[in-house]
Amino acid sequence: MAVGLATALLAPVAVLAQGASPAADPGTAAAPQVQTVHGIDYLNGGAGEEARAAIDAQRSAFTLRIVFSVTSGAYAVADHVEIGNARGRLLAVDNAGPMLLVKLPAGDYTVAASHGGKTEQRKVHVGKASTTIEWRWSDQERR
Repeated sequence: MAVGLATALLAPVAVLAQGASPAADPGTAAAPQVQTVHGIDYLNGGAGEEARAAIDAQRSAFTLRIVFSVTSGAYAVADHVEIGNARGRLLAVDNAGPMLLVKLPAGDYTVAASHGGKTEQRKVHVGKASTTIEWRWSDQERR
């Protein structure tokens, strides 16, 4: 009887831990959730149309939007992204994208993204309005 009770109590917890509600369709991926690291909020994902729509719906709350793709237009995922300023690294995200939204205070930043063993850097100024970086790699670098 105790085993049955434990199973009944833990089943909903397991479902919630996976980011889904008990009534959610098991074939539907959970919408990306805002993460916070060192006081910096970010939203990462967008592998499917629904996930991209969920991220875009929250776009106005973030000051930096990065969209990763290849020259053919297909979305891509960066192996690793780091964002820093003159004081050092502020945020590091593995498997970033294809959309990465970050809430940063106004200022100048360097964004480094790795894809297919190659790392590129971009300088970006973030102001009050949202800034977008359309980051494109050549199709040959796509994995």
